[in-house]
Amino acid sequence: MVIKSKIKGKKKHVNKPTSKKYTKYKIEDGKIVSKARSCPRCGPGIFLSLGQGRAYCGRCHFTEFEKKNVEIKLEDKE
Repeated sequence: MVIKSKIKGKKKHVNKPTSKKYTKYKIEDGKIVSKARSCPRCGPGIFLSLGQGRAYCGRCHFTEFEKKNVEIKLEDKE
């Protein structure tokens, strides 16, 4: 009876994905300007993710909701 066992050794090297922070900035007049909103608690460099009607910080769990435009209709009572 032949029993096969796992071959021990080094794991295969896998490259890490590159950072996408460069997509959050733009250059205007020779200065770097942030496109996205940064977290008011964490400070610059930590960006808020934009979801459906809200902005969320994954680091400190700060959530900011968008205000809904509610139209108040007044009916004339005569």
